[in-house]
Amino acid sequence: MSNTLQKLDEIEEIVSQGPKGTSQEIRNQFWRIVRQIKRTPNPDIKEVQQAARIRNILFRTRRGRTYPLWPCVSLLTLIGVLGPTIWYLRLLEIPLNWGAILVWTNSDWWIFLRRLGSLLGTTFCFYPFGRLIAGKWAGIKIDGMSRGMYGEPTLKIDYETFLLATPSKRKWFFFFAGLWTIITSFALGLVGLVLVGDHCGTITVLFLGISEGAAIWSGTTHNIGGEMAHYNRERKIEQAWRKNQELTG
Repeated sequence: MSNTLQKLDEIEEIVSQGPKGTSQEIRNQFWRIVRQIKRTPNPDIKEVQQAARIRNILFRTRRGRTYPLWPCVSLLTLIGVLGPTIWYLRLLEIPLNWGAILVWTNSDWWIFLRRLGSLLGTTFCFYPFGRLIAGKWAGIKIDGMSRGMYGEPTLKIDYETFLLATPSKRKWFFFFAGLWTIITSFALGLVGLVLVGDHCGTITVLFLGISEGAAIWSGTTHNIGGEMAHYNRERKIEQAWRKNQELTG
């Protein structure tokens, strides 16, 4: 048995006995091993499987249960269509004086903010499709829907297939998932732009594009950076992975 497997055995035993009481030191040891597996060109399948088991225990303890994928995605999509999407289209029927926005006319500002809110709501509801599409391309399976770090619905990744994917695919998986929010808001905003010359979609796209671009530019790997923080993390791992591949190749 390799030293890594032996260490994973010890960690799994500790985590299984009391996941809520797992110390930060043990968690840090585990994530260091995960990063080591990610940097390995041909990871040991046993190490991957065991790491995935431990991660699932920690994930369940922190985020709660995982719900069936397609019923949840279908429900969220239905809410998105019948809620913010239709709301935005109905708000387009109310005239908005963009000149009045510049002089802070209350009624026009209220319409403006409601349109922006509906566009962001639609983006939120259709967000899971970004991970679904990217996962299909990258060969990364999705276990189901779970609670995100801020309580929002998100898709839980099958960690075994995630670790077995190349760093490049993991990197672009997160990049597209983040980009999908821009695509969604652009598509609906384009409808408003064509129908009544509404610029809320353009503003939403710019806001999301700037925030995600700033996350990439800053190089942050903290979760507050969203999908682009994961993208940055996998991009750094990819560099180490390529060096290891050259050494072992």
